[in-house]
Amino acid sequence: MKKLGLKKVAVMAAAAFTVLGVATSASADTQSDLDAVKAKIAETEKKVSEGQVALSKLESQEAKTSQEIATLKKNIAARSEQLADQARAAQLNDAGSMLEFVANSDSVTEAVSRTVTVATVVRANNQTLADQKADKEKLAQKQTDLQAAAEKQKKQNKELAQARADLAVQKTDLEAKKASEDEAKAKAEAAKKAAEEAAKQVAAAKSTDDAEKAANQAEAAAASVSSSSNNGNNNSNNQAASQTTSQASSQASSTSAAPAASSVNSSSVLAMADSLTKMHIPYVWGGTSLSGFDCSGLTQYVYGHFGKSLARTAAAQAAQTTRIPVSQAQPGDLLFWGEGGGVYHVAIYVGGGSYIHAPTFGQFVKYGSISGWAPSFAGRL
Repeated sequence: MKKLGLKKVAVMAAAAFTVLGVATSASADTQSDLDAVKAKIAETEKKVSEGQVALSKLESQEAKTSQEIATLKKNIAARSEQLADQARAAQLNDAGSMLEFVANSDSVTEAVSRTVTVATVVRANNQTLADQKADKEKLAQKQTDLQAAAEKQKKQNKELAQARADLAVQKTDLEAKKASEDEAKAKAEAAKKAAEEAAKQVAAAKSTDDAEKAANQAEAAAASVSSSSNNGNNNSNNQAASQTTSQASSQASSTSAAPAASSVNSSSVLAMADSLTKMHIPYVWGGTSLSGFDCSGLTQYVYGHFGKSLARTAAAQAAQTTRIPVSQAQPGDLLFWGEGGGVYHVAIYVGGGSYIHAPTFGQFVKYGSISGWAPSFAGRL
């Protein structure tokens, strides 16, 4: 019977080693993916910084060019006035007056002199006109080049900001997956240790019944651990959802009739929202992109990346949620200010009494505090 007990333990140990191998391999692969994403984030952040410096230089050049443009405009105005004065003084605005000016000479010498004068004035005027035309073209080209460079840099900065936000979400998902796989690895190691301990107990058993009992107990414990390890390793997102559900159940036990937790992955939502607070994105009325957000444009943008379509206004978004007290809000829920059709502001709750929102004109997407500005109610998607 001892042989039977040892056989069970051997099978149990083999299963534990297999699970441990799978968990270790999966954890290593995820760590490799996580390291790659972190490297991309570092590279993207460097490019974002360089893009901001480049845009700052363009803005500095724009100020300098504006001064040059102002000078060119003054030169153009001065030349225009000069041409008008010369035309009035010498009456050289048409071919007839030029001939009359030469013909009224008192002598041949004076006629020659007046002819030379006319030719000199005409050349000067022509040169002035040419200079004026060149300056006008230079002015137009400077304006065109500066606008094109600024628009190109803004587009690049926007693309980099989007890439940075997407990478932040990937990093959060991989960290959650890695945590789940590390837990599975720890459980597999526990199963392996249980198998080794069971082998010692079976070998040391004084009777076949004791040996069989020790083997059965160890096998049951290891089977439970291995099963849990496989489940956690196969789908880390399911584990995250289970944790969220567990949190919701715990919340429901202490408060009556609390709605189920949001189906949206709150950790990913919060990671993206947090990344947006670091990009100096201004408040823009009606804004729905990285160039500028209003409050509902921000929430619509963030949740839209995770398959949750939100309406365009704060009041309409409130109608899409299940209303709950602010005290029951969980990370990833929405916070609202106002009542009914008069809801006028919305934010993303991050936990700990803090939220992320697009406040108002002259400010950027940033964190806020419930203690500083309390919402009227919370809403769960």
